[in-house]
Amino acid sequence: MRAFVEIVLVAGVSLAARVAFAFGPWLETTPIGGVELGGANAQDRAALVKALDGLEKDCADRPTIVWRTKALAHVFDHVRLGVNTNDLFVHWHADGGILEAGKNKRLSVFAKSGPEHALAGAWMAENGGFNCRLDTSHTCPDWKSVLELGPKGLAARARERRKTARTDEERLFLDCVAEVYDALARECVRWADFAASKGMRDVAAVLRANAEHAPRTFREALQWALVYDRAQEVEGEDVRSQGLFDRLFIHYYRDDLAAGRETRESAKRLIADWYTRLWSQQHPNGKNVAFGGYDAQGAPVWNELTELGFEVFGELGRINPKLTYRFGRKTPREQLEKVTRWLAAGKTSVVFACEETLYEAFRRRGKEPCDLADYVLVGCYEPGIGGREIIASMAADVNLVKPLETVLSRPAAELPPDAVAFERAYLDELSRLLDRAMAAARDAEEHWYGIHPAPLFSGGFRDCVASARDYSQGGCRYNSSGVVLIGIGTVADSLAAVRHLVDETKAVSMPELAAILKDDWKGHDALRLTARRAAPKWGNNDDRADAFAKRVYAAATARVNAAKNGHGGNYQAGSWSIYLDMHFGARTGATPDGRRKGDTLSRNNVATAGCGTEGPLALMHSNLKLDLAEAPDGHVMDVLLPATLKTSPHGARQIADVLAAYFAQGGQCLHLNCFDVATLKDAYAHPEKYKDLQVCVCGWNVRWTDLSDAERRHFIATAEAQEER
Repeated sequence: MRAFVEIVLVAGVSLAARVAFAFGPWLETTPIGGVELGGANAQDRAALVKALDGLEKDCADRPTIVWRTKALAHVFDHVRLGVNTNDLFVHWHADGGILEAGKNKRLSVFAKSGPEHALAGAWMAENGGFNCRLDTSHTCPDWKSVLELGPKGLAARARERRKTARTDEERLFLDCVAEVYDALARECVRWADFAASKGMRDVAAVLRANAEHAPRTFREALQWALVYDRAQEVEGEDVRSQGLFDRLFIHYYRDDLAAGRETRESAKRLIADWYTRLWSQQHPNGKNVAFGGYDAQGAPVWNELTELGFEVFGELGRINPKLTYRFGRKTPREQLEKVTRWLAAGKTSVVFACEETLYEAFRRRGKEPCDLADYVLVGCYEPGIGGREIIASMAADVNLVKPLETVLSRPAAELPPDAVAFERAYLDELSRLLDRAMAAARDAEEHWYGIHPAPLFSGGFRDCVASARDYSQGGCRYNSSGVVLIGIGTVADSLAAVRHLVDETKAVSMPELAAILKDDWKGHDALRLTARRAAPKWGNNDDRADAFAKRVYAAATARVNAAKNGHGGNYQAGSWSIYLDMHFGARTGATPDGRRKGDTLSRNNVATAGCGTEGPLALMHSNLKLDLAEAPDGHVMDVLLPATLKTSPHGARQIADVLAAYFAQGGQCLHLNCFDVATLKDAYAHPEKYKDLQVCVCGWNVRWTDLSDAERRHFIATAEAQEER
């Protein structure tokens, strides 16, 4: 096991991935392979904008949901639809982000409506202390309802519920739901007509079926899922989970095979084209498709579609869609190895999730046992109950490192005298920062319904229809918001460095250290090297550093998990960073661990770059000292495994060994790379030879060739430092 290369802090984030929160660009980008635009009553963008502006004026004195409904219906009736005669499905139309400006405008108006609202939607508030947002970019639809009912059934469900509505507000909500789904059924007819005009008779027949009734065949279900996906994203809620594929679609598949409508091979072609449609949309962070896990009776799920889903994934070899594989102690080993064989082959766009740890996390947050089997990972690795939960996993992002700077900025006479007092002062400042971040997020959430109601997204949820409330009003069974805690490794290393430098070696006093950090270590290279190399470091199974991480993690997660959000639920702590370690790091001063001002923070619970010297098992043990069930918004590690596993006849088994051992001891989520430094160096020199090389970056995969030059060099340097040890 020690032969495994050190866990690596993934150094680069692709330029494409950095638009993660600039919602909409991929909705406007013509999909790979291209489309021909048209359709009855189609309007170009200028005409659409003019019509939507007119509707907004007409609805100025009515609740926001009315304008949103009218606008969405107009888009479905008049947007230019896309078809490609080489495809088995339609999935894209023009001007997909046209409604996004409305949400941004309303949020901006709200933030300017008074000083108490100034932080609503703030980016890098308090000079890099936190971000907050109305998080519409991390959702999982109620796929069960969507597939079981179809557009007409969803509209009919809302109308039936309206008969027992008690208030005008409830009736308005249900009327809006029915109206948008009626319009979506009409869009299916428009799309069918346009496809038929291009000779796509089979596609047209499927779309007409989608318009008339719930899916009855595998192909109808896959097509309707794509239509719904596009419609929800046009409304403004990013679909970040396609649900549990091997459960949602299995009965369609089996019925088709029994009736002779499909064979295994023809169904495989449908899955391949469905994956390709998701890939061609060029979503920067990937579309998440889930498999496996335990069913409602506690039995591991592995069926024909689990097999086919991974088979197609491996053969296509693309970075998108990315897959979630849920497994636990009861999962047969041969099933796990059927997945890990693809990772050994370099197809690493898979995130693994542990059943036992996540079930416990859900239970602690009060989620019903009957719902746990339906959980998914939304976005990158954020757990939530599919179809029952509003996840909003990035309502706030908090820079755990910033309170170090706050404490060290105190006047010399007010600085803590030693490491124990310094840690206490840090935790006090951290609590205050967390409270401010959640207060800012809560303020926006309390006004969510007036800013961004969503009749289509909400109308898909059985709970929203039953309660006759929009998702933004707390209409779902579980209404969660995530607070992401970023930089745990830098914090642990810094607290350990203070103890080493100030208490143990007495190399400096606390006022001297504060002055040195204020001056960004200038003239103190030897001391900085001591902090960097001699002080204990997180991620090496060294209690001298790990104990700090454990206390900070426990305090921060407890603070977050006890807080109420602004839309009828609770905040949930998550420990991961995506690329925010760079953004927060750029606004954070020098730290006691030897980090310079502006340098990146630690990422995704792995060791600080260049400081993980004891291998992947040590990092796993460091993480396992934390109570990972206290991170219901997700906790992930990124692991680099050697490229020799690609050629080893035991590669799949060895990767499965790592996963099973980590999860058996309480791990939560894991994401893997599989290559070595020599491969990366050759890929840097000859990128044309490595068009298919994938690297995992913060929860999604990118092509090596899509990284910038600086990102590639940083990636190589980080991996090289670990391999040399």
